[in-house]
Amino acid sequence: MIRINQRAVRLAQYVLEHQEVLGTASHRLECGAWVLDFGIHVPGTWEAAEIFTRLTLGDLGKVNLGTWRLDDRHTFAGVELFISDPQVACLGSQIAGWQLGDGEFATIGSGPARAAAVMEHDPYMKMTSYRDTYVDDGVVLCIQDTRLPGDAVASAVAEACGVGPEKVYLAAAPSASVTGSVQVAARMLEQCCHKMYTHGFSVSRAAFCRGRAPAAPVVFDEVKAMGRINDALLYAAEAEFWLDADDDEIRRLAPCLVSKTSSPCYGTPFGKIFEESGRNFYAIDHEVHSVAVVRLHSLRTGMSFQEGEIHSGVIAESFLA
Repeated sequence: MIRINQRAVRLAQYVLEHQEVLGTASHRLECGAWVLDFGIHVPGTWEAAEIFTRLTLGDLGKVNLGTWRLDDRHTFAGVELFISDPQVACLGSQIAGWQLGDGEFATIGSGPARAAAVMEHDPYMKMTSYRDTYVDDGVVLCIQDTRLPGDAVASAVAEACGVGPEKVYLAAAPSASVTGSVQVAARMLEQCCHKMYTHGFSVSRAAFCRGRAPAAPVVFDEVKAMGRINDALLYAAEAEFWLDADDDEIRRLAPCLVSKTSSPCYGTPFGKIFEESGRNFYAIDHEVHSVAVVRLHSLRTGMSFQEGEIHSGVIAESFLA
């Protein structure tokens, strides 16, 4: 049995022991829960960004940092992700589906605590059969926000997961941080898993996958940062899957996964899409959330299929303006 919360708790405890090197901070709430700051009141580091990404995945992914080239003049930090069980790592953990709070105080959680709580209003848990029933060591939830979570969030997580508040670890980072840039770029495979499901293909049939995307340059403007980190996925991210499927099925699926052939807003920078939606991320058409390029391989026939393209014009406009 894969125990993603157990794996993530060990990683969270490593962060608590190495805060100065990682550029992170932490404190205990009155209820006893731990809050780990990866970039709200601290700068964070590249290593901290990698660890936060691993936390979102229940520590089931291999995360590499490197270089992503736009053209002969411009390069950016790049993120590579390797996953062997996307049904667990991506749908059961990484995808952000747990809404906590209401109105302006609402926040969305990702990470392995989702697979322990299995909230009715978390639609993505319906896309996977994985459940994490071992929470003796605690649970980890990751939050992308400009505010650190408080006792109300921690207590809600503890109750939903069936643990004491002292066993809750809440990791938080804003979009406008190096952690925000890296962890969102590493959602290229999660984006595809979601769209596979909505187009009738079970992610349980994906044996292995890998992805690559640029980590958007950090800017201390949350709205501009939101635009950049999502442009990195829509117009520059690449995803590769090995599927237990025949060639005709893959041919039908591939165009549904890339922004060029599935997004109703293709070619528009995400910042503009976000503004036109009233800055409500969840009011945006779900078909917008795609990657730039997919490569799909049939385990049955050995054939390979590719769709989409990197839109260097939007990336240049987004990252360099």
